[in-house]
Amino acid sequence: MRVYHFMTKDYAVENVKKSRLKIATLNDMNDPYEFYLNFLGATEEDIVKFKNHYNTRTHFICFSRKLGNPVQWAHYADNHRGICMEFEIPKKYLLKVKYRKSPMAISVQNANWEKNLVDATLCKYIGWRYERESRIRIDLESNGVVKEKGLHFCRFHSEFNPVKIYTGVRCELSDKESELFVDKGLPIIKMAQDAKSYSIVQV
Repeated sequence: MRVYHFMTKDYAVENVKKSRLKIATLNDMNDPYEFYLNFLGATEEDIVKFKNHYNTRTHFICFSRKLGNPVQWAHYADNHRGICMEFEIPKKYLLKVKYRKSPMAISVQNANWEKNLVDATLCKYIGWRYERESRIRIDLESNGVVKEKGLHFCRFHSEFNPVKIYTGVRCELSDKESELFVDKGLPIIKMAQDAKSYSIVQV
């Protein structure tokens, strides 16, 4: 499945040089409602403990299924000065985020509460719908994970490897940076504003 990961230019260059991508923890996420569950009968303290518990165990790499949204480029690619990597990832590894008006309510008295828990942790506020997000859940103990300066990264491999580089409307690559991407077999595609819509399109 074709998915996209937005980042600053410097991070993109570093990731391609080292053949890896940063793994996000729950505490890294920019939405305070990540893993926010409406546990019936639970206190706010219980919910915080739940999130802290999963923050040490549950990690993600987040992708968008859409390339041309200008808000994505602004928020995650340094105000269009950054880069987006395209990946081809088997659909079986991708978890699709669902967008709702309110958190999913869960009661441990429900026989299906564990299944509902998994569903609930993939729910976000409907205002984030423009991201069209899918995620990979990462096990930090797997062989492809490396640690660097307190952060975790997933190494590129046959089923997790960038196939194209898209440069933002305001992104300027040096000759050395362009050569790096080309040498790694990554076509470079320039993005531009579309005169007929508010989309960011390929030149």
